[in-house]
Amino acid sequence: MVTNNSSIKNFWMIFFGVVALLAIATTVFVCFSAADKVAKMRMSVVDDENVYKISQENGFKRSLYAACDSMKNLDANLGKASVSTSAGNQAQMLTNAVIHANQVNQCLSNLPIAESENLEACQKFVNQTQDFATYLLKKISNGEQLSAADRAALANLDNVATNLYEFLEKYAESDSGMFITNGNGLNNNGALSDSLNSVKENTFQYEKLIYDGPFSDSVQEKTLKSDKALSHEDVGEKVSEIFGKCRFVQAINNKGLWYCYQTDKGRVTTTSDGYVAEYECYEQADNGKALSAEDCIAKAEQFCKTLGYDVKGVWVSKTQDQTTYVNCATVVDDVIVYPDLIKVAVDSDSGEIVGCEAKAYLFNHQDWNVTMGQVTEQEAQKHLGDGLKVTNVAKALVEKDNRQFVCYEFECEMNGRQYFVYVDSKTGNEVEIFKVIENTEGYTVM
Repeated sequence: MVTNNSSIKNFWMIFFGVVALLAIATTVFVCFSAADKVAKMRMSVVDDENVYKISQENGFKRSLYAACDSMKNLDANLGKASVSTSAGNQAQMLTNAVIHANQVNQCLSNLPIAESENLEACQKFVNQTQDFATYLLKKISNGEQLSAADRAALANLDNVATNLYEFLEKYAESDSGMFITNGNGLNNNGALSDSLNSVKENTFQYEKLIYDGPFSDSVQEKTLKSDKALSHEDVGEKVSEIFGKCRFVQAINNKGLWYCYQTDKGRVTTTSDGYVAEYECYEQADNGKALSAEDCIAKAEQFCKTLGYDVKGVWVSKTQDQTTYVNCATVVDDVIVYPDLIKVAVDSDSGEIVGCEAKAYLFNHQDWNVTMGQVTEQEAQKHLGDGLKVTNVAKALVEKDNRQFVCYEFECEMNGRQYFVYVDSKTGNEVEIFKVIENTEGYTVM
């Protein structure tokens, strides 16, 4: 207990350092994260010769997209904190909630929105969420546990964050998402203000949050080491056998040696010893009869087998824009080895593979020790948060903070939300928790 309290207090000291740097973090976030978001999202065409107005418009758009990102992250962290049973995870999630709430407020303050009751309610919600998360962090730092009332309050705040994220995302993606270059002159605040005023009053009612599946966005900091470097001509022959005639484009040295090739259908990136790391197809077939999730999994598994990867489909997204995303991984003694993850995109109409990314597998694959601990599935389930309804149970090896854990994977539902909770089979402690977020791009696990 002394060790746990010391660890939590050390975290609290780090947290205050993070809060002290919020102003700097906000500036960096808006300038860089939002700029990256803008680069990837559709921007409305600005038909205006006034350079100043165009510059102002683009600045507003960056703030809007940054607000969307921050609200989505706030949504995810509130939801996860409301069902987590680990003090360490709770502290991390609540710290993220404080940071993202602050970023939402900063982004909204940069937008030309007319003063209104709903704007005031939105700002009040963000401020109170930040204050409440800070209050709960103090409790955790003092060795106290979150009460049932604390969890209920977090769940209510999560509902509000979800509604606001859906509103902001819908507006940002709409054709009306303009501010000053839509013919109404400088400092126009009509469209977004009107949309915000149309938000239902009950949105703010709360008591005084892949496409990709679990572990699909893990950061790869390792350097690839190939057993035997081949020439790009030799590797090109292997690529041609799978994808048809190819043309060598270039070699890249970045955490290992990679070869890039161009085929008639798309681009292929390989390791220097001939394993396919990435594939991107440029074309999709016309709409037809959609394949089932099971058929997409079978297609993905067969494609991976063709590439020389012995993996199984472990997670499948709902089809979005004709594409179904299947996550494949090594499975040993019924244990899913998440570090060995390969993501495959399947055209659900034609059954063709239109994308693949296998770098996590290439960086991490080894002879895994998947021995389960002494904690039974029933004992592990007792460590789940109150109100979580288990819909599926699996066994999984996961990595967190450079450590490996053999866990029970509990797929759960609560209040219409979907969660993945990972409980260590050796200690019974919660290792990780993910919340499934629905957006216009499909379903993302965060």
